[in-house]
Amino acid sequence: MMMEDKPSKMGFYTNRYVEATNETEAENKAVQMIRDDSTFDKILNERSDPPMIYCDGISELEGNVDLPPVNQGYVFYREDLDS
Repeated sequence: MMMEDKPSKMGFYTNRYVEATNETEAENKAVQMIRDDSTFDKILNERSDPPMIYCDGISELEGNVDLPPVNQGYVFYREDLDS
C-alpha cells in the first residue's frame, strides 16, 4: 500500500463478526470477508510475495446476539520501518 507517497508493507488489525458452526468456518468466512473488501484492491505486492491474512483469535458470542451490520474498518501499521 502507499504510505507517504512510497510503497510500504503494511499490517492491520480488524474485527469481523460471522455466523458459523465452528471455529474453522468462522475463520474462513472472516478471511474471505477481508479478501473481498475493496480496501485491498490496490495492493502492490509482487506475485512472489502475496498478502497473508492470519486470524489472531476467535471468540464465540453466547446467546442470541445481533451482529453488527457493517464492517468496523482497519487499523494499519507499517511492517517495513527497518527498511
